[in-house]
Amino acid sequence: MIKAQNIIFDIDGTLVNTSRVSIPAFEMVLKQLQNDGFNIGNHTKEEIMKYIGFTIDEIWKNLFKNDDPVLIEKAIRYLDHYEEFVLQQAEDIFFEGVVPVLRTLKEKGKKLYLLSNCNIKYMENVLNKGIRQFIDFPNCSEMYGWKQKDEVIHIMMEKYNSTDFVMIGDREKDISAAHANHIPAIGCNYGYGGKEVKDADIIVNSFYDILKCIE
Repeated sequence: MIKAQNIIFDIDGTLVNTSRVSIPAFEMVLKQLQNDGFNIGNHTKEEIMKYIGFTIDEIWKNLFKNDDPVLIEKAIRYLDHYEEFVLQQAEDIFFEGVVPVLRTLKEKGKKLYLLSNCNIKYMENVLNKGIRQFIDFPNCSEMYGWKQKDEVIHIMMEKYNSTDFVMIGDREKDISAAHANHIPAIGCNYGYGGKEVKDADIIVNSFYDILKCIE
């Protein structure tokens, strides 16, 4: 069991089932870029999934193996548009258990935070799908000048004047960011990081399991 009053959640692969949102949006972006005449090759869902959780520009630079600013800027702009479109159309974007578990944690008096490498618009759209009432402090990389998660957690700990945190995520970046700030990490094995969460203090196989891990 981990004792923590403040709980930080990653978004994609932790709360949001990425296959229902990001993958369709990415596929729309790739098609649009090809229609625009960019020679970007073909990219599988598995390739895309490898970079979910990176900052937006890192995703495209890694996927395309190209840092052409015109291409990257267009990809970012298109993704912003298509993710909003998919989120508006989708009825259920969360992993099983997200809403009841967040509700239970709130009833226990926990403070709930978001921290994602997404932009503000995407985070707001996710909040609007039915979890806004549970989240006390939503944070994303855009709010901090696209700093890495370890830096943002450090800033958050100072901002909220507490070290009593736990980080919950599905990527190595989530685990290492927590440990860099000397706070425990819960790794989500049901997400898309797979072995990336092997160094987490506790690994859960469903969102419901989080209730068994936090005191």
